[in-house]
Amino acid sequence: MRRYLIFASGGLSLLMYTVDTTAVAVAFPHFMREFHTNVLWAGWTISIYYIGVTIATPLAGSLSDTFGRKKVFLISLLFFTGSSLACGFALNIYMLIAFRFLQGIGGASFFPTASGMVSDYFPENRQTAIGLFSSIFPIGGIIGPNVGGWIVSRYSWRYIFYINLPVGIGLLLLIMVLLRDSKLYSRPRVDVVGASLMSGAILLFMFGLNFMGESLSLTSLLLSAVLLGFSFSLVLLFLSHEKKEAKPILDIVLLRSRPFLAANLLNMVLGAGFFGLFSFVPLYVTSVHNLSTLLSGMILTPRSLGVLAASTITSFLLRRWGYRVPLVCGLVVVSCSTLLLAPGLLLSGMTGMRVGLVELLSFLMLASGIGAGITNPAANNACIELMPGKIATIMGLRGMFRTVGGALGISLITFILHMSSSRFIGFRVTFILFGLALASSIPLVFLIPSGKKAWAKGPGTGSQEGCA
Repeated sequence: MRRYLIFASGGLSLLMYTVDTTAVAVAFPHFMREFHTNVLWAGWTISIYYIGVTIATPLAGSLSDTFGRKKVFLISLLFFTGSSLACGFALNIYMLIAFRFLQGIGGASFFPTASGMVSDYFPENRQTAIGLFSSIFPIGGIIGPNVGGWIVSRYSWRYIFYINLPVGIGLLLLIMVLLRDSKLYSRPRVDVVGASLMSGAILLFMFGLNFMGESLSLTSLLLSAVLLGFSFSLVLLFLSHEKKEAKPILDIVLLRSRPFLAANLLNMVLGAGFFGLFSFVPLYVTSVHNLSTLLSGMILTPRSLGVLAASTITSFLLRRWGYRVPLVCGLVVVSCSTLLLAPGLLLSGMTGMRVGLVELLSFLMLASGIGAGITNPAANNACIELMPGKIATIMGLRGMFRTVGGALGISLITFILHMSSSRFIGFRVTFILFGLALASSIPLVFLIPSGKKAWAKGPGTGSQEGCA
């Protein structure tokens, strides 16, 4: 019974993390109104979370193996629960951004640490148990926007953070009682310098775009140029450091291989399109199509259902199809549905037709989810067979490139929206740009191995995690 309660605790922590991630997208317009801020600064509440995840994820697994699952999991829960309370009490947008960063750091540790716990307590069914964990992400993508929309429309956006408190405290008590301290076997080197250089480069790049968007004065442009220059310098320092580092968070040797480089560039584009773009759907439907906050959350449900169904079916068909067919088909579906979401194209003239508009938006959300669900399993498994001994490293790279893509995508979107004369124009440019970017990434697919030979030999399976 103990191990099943531990499994349930790990699953609940992942659900809390996923629900909170998706619920914030619904609250995004309310941040701007209550704090009297613009879309540039409000966008940081989403992008900074991904930065925290990007920094902490490569380190979490090593720390868990080094200091023990129980200690790392408890510290992560304290970080996430405490920062959730702080987010709810935030007095301005800058405080909210800072606490969201801490939330990202705390939440990023849940999946690798919970997976390690499951591996310890379910050694005979490890792959099945971890696979069940992966199914929690799309489920959270269904619950989060709907619960978030209901809470924000009925109470306040602050309660989407407060609901983490009873769950977090309950999990802390359960883990303290149930989980035994694991033995300390080794002290592997943790690449803190690499993580700091990478996160610094991303943050400076985002600040550069932010200052450029806020004002086109000479001072702002010069400051932006300096920040972007420092960002580029940190990228060079990061690459130089990773070449010398014994345990790098970014394995440069892998990226020298054309298939690995192509796969990770594709994952960065997918991160920008899946994590970044669709975080702004609630703002899009409320500001352009005048839908309610509750509907803005519900409109994301068909997408999550599409991801869940399509990724499950595609996972079983990868043996027959390989990687390229689902990647191309999925990208075509996602890029077309993204282009059709642009106001002024398929949705032109429908603002007064409330029922027809909601149905059409729901259909396009479903189509984008199906496309993402077809794409995800192939993108997750691509290139694993080239180096089966480095599956964990490859999967870590995939996750890192997606979250970095999501953070950069959000920064670009907020820049476009802030610089546009209206939300209608801003979202039109955004959806067309991202739709074309997704379509333009299709040639990268043909640099990736087809995957059919690997499946014939019986490859290791990758995560089937859906994209919220």
